[in-house]
Amino acid sequence: MNSATEPVATLQGVAKSYRLDDVAVPVLAGIELLVRPGQFTVLLGPSGSGKTTLLNLIGCIDRADAGQVVVAGQDVAALSDDQLSDFRARHIGFIFQNFNLLPVLTAYENIEYPMLLAGLPADKRARRVGKLLQAVGLADRGRNRPGQLSGGQRQRVAIARALALKPRLVIADEPTANLDSRTGAEILDLMRHMQRRYGMSFLFSSHDPAVIKAADDTIFLRDGAIRGIRRKSASATAAAPPGQAGANGYGHDSEPDSRHNAEAADSEVMEA
Repeated sequence: MNSATEPVATLQGVAKSYRLDDVAVPVLAGIELLVRPGQFTVLLGPSGSGKTTLLNLIGCIDRADAGQVVVAGQDVAALSDDQLSDFRARHIGFIFQNFNLLPVLTAYENIEYPMLLAGLPADKRARRVGKLLQAVGLADRGRNRPGQLSGGQRQRVAIARALALKPRLVIADEPTANLDSRTGAEILDLMRHMQRRYGMSFLFSSHDPAVIKAADDTIFLRDGAIRGIRRKSASATAAAPPGQAGANGYGHDSEPDSRHNAEAADSEVMEA
């Protein structure tokens, strides 16, 4: 199946519990989910609903106790721990609420780091890092360490790092939570721009109304179960401008409970 049409993730009958001393605490049960390719998908639910656990399963950070998890066409249960780590590095990028940049490395080096681990040659790393810095509007900040950057700039570095190995899926856990509303809107527009430009999938956990409004698909979680999924039609997704992607055009699988200016630079990023 073509990666442009193949679901980026499917979960069938998935359950997950954690142990607290001798007690098994159920977190997810009976999860059935298809994550569409090339979309902005948002997990929405109250604290304790299982959002982070679901992100961890799809992000191949944790394993399900029962059921099947398929990511980028791979049944992850069939992989050893080392194979799972390699698979995660190749196919999934991560953007964190607290940025998680290495403080002793420059912006350039933070973006380059996943490429070093993957063994990419120096000339290819240099080309790709340079183009990613341009694409996120930080071409003049490559030599700055995280402590010399604003929160928005650090999140831009984190986005570039997440895209370093051209992943099929980018997972973002509350990516705008530590940013003011204006900076958060700029970061959201940047992520939407990159997602549309390269056809990759973004999967968010967020309480930010702007992120929720921008969603193509919204998954409603409560008490460890999916209570509803709202999907936007393909025509509405294509037509909506950045920052307004979730305003109209939703189709419903089930009823829920409840600027960037670097076009020329980033046109070559994923080919570098």
